[in-house]
Parts: sequence; structure tokens; C-alpha cells
Amino acid sequence: MDGKTRCIGRERSIVLDVVHLARKIPSFPVERWFELQELAEARQAAVQRISWITLFARAYGLASRDFPELRQTFVSWPVARVFQSPYCVISLAVNRQVESGERLFFGRLRLPEQRSLLEIQAELDDCVNGNVQRVFKQQLRSAMLPTWLRRIGWWWRLQVDLQQKARRVGTASMSVLASYGVHNRLHPCILTSSLSYGPQEPDGRMWVTLQCDHRVLDGALAARALNAMHDLLRTQIVQELEQL
Repeated sequence: MDGKTRCIGRERSIVLDVVHLARKIPSFPVERWFELQELAEARQAAVQRISWITLFARAYGLASRDFPELRQTFVSWPVARVFQSPYCVISLAVNRQVESGERLFFGRLRLPEQRSLLEIQAELDDCVNGNVQRVFKQQLRSAMLPTWLRRIGWWWRLQVDLQQKARRVGTASMSVLASYGVHNRLHPCILTSSLSYGPQEPDGRMWVTLQCDHRVLDGALAARALNAMHDLLRTQIVQELEQL
């Protein structure tokens, strides 16, 4: 590649779509330290391996029950309004190695508020280790379409087919690079909220960021939702880990 140029391949097309759509969303972050030493100890003691992503997804889903705004989405067509999904689906950014190299996919963690930690973990493992052609079949197909047709599909899913939006796109998202020792605090987000966290400090703390669409969420409500996730991770989810 040195001294040369090449066309951006189809494998980047969905990422380019997300970046294009995210530019229109007025997002803002709320952040705080999460005190999770007890949760870390319970996680280490658990017989079954449970990832941090699973624990945060579970807390995210449970918080969406008490804060239904996390399940809402702003719709601009034909008039400005808000649609609320009856359940939570978390869109998860997943890096996978394929024949052409490293590629970013978007998996789904469905109904984390209704499922056990083991069920969420199984779905996460499928996203991370399952056959790419099977797990991300729809994304691979969409990536092959011309840009104008993909953008029409995005518009239809986000503005018209609202009953299917949660299943196909999600109600919230997570993007995490803590396993690399870094925190991607602010990243392109096309949903009402997106959660990220950094690596755990020696004293058990983790810095957590919740990005929010200001058209749906205000700062005070977003702060209460983030505090609720913190409390859930320190109480109910610790108990769920101990019961495994």
C-alpha cells in the first residue's frame, strides 16, 4: 500500500453508514466511577465464565425497565415523535478476523432484562466465536448492496418499520475496548444511548460512560439511569453471580 491508493471495500460499508447516520444525532456523555470490587470477586469465584460485557448488558437491560426512555427512539418523519420499544435489544460492536483481515460487525444481545447471565453469555459467545457467515449473514448481505440502496434501508428501519427496529437495529448499544487496556469513551452512536467502560483499576473501580441522544434524554435522567446500573451491578447482579 505504500505510495498507492485503493478503493474502500464493501467490508467497511456498514461502518461508513453508521458514521454517516451518527453525525445527525446530538449526543452527550454522562460518566462516573463504578465501584465493582465485590462484583469482580464474585465473577472470579463463579464456576461459569461470565464476561464483563454480559454483566453490563444485564444491568443495562434491567435499568431499561425502570427507565423506559432507554428503549425510546427519536423519529423525525413525517413529524417529530418518540417511539418506545416494549423490550431491550443491545447492539454490540464485535471485531472478528475473516479471510480479508479484521472486520467490525454488530451483534445483538436480545432481551437482557429477561434472560439469565448464562443465556446472555451464550449469545455473546456466539457473536464472538460463532461462524461469521451464519451469525452476521444479514450484515454481510447488506454490505454488498449499493450505498443508495443501503441508505434507503436504514431510513426504512429507523423511521418507518418501528415495530421491527429493536430486533433489526437495537434499542441501545455497547462498544468496549477494555480488554485492550483502553476506554473508547465517545464513539459513533445511532441509537438513543450507548454504554462503554474502561479497564478495571487495581482498587476495583471502572470508569463508565453513557452516551445519550439529547432529543430523547436529558442529563438528569441519564445520570439516574447510570446510577441505577451501578447499583444493580453491586446488588442484584452480584447475587446472580453467586447463585451460578
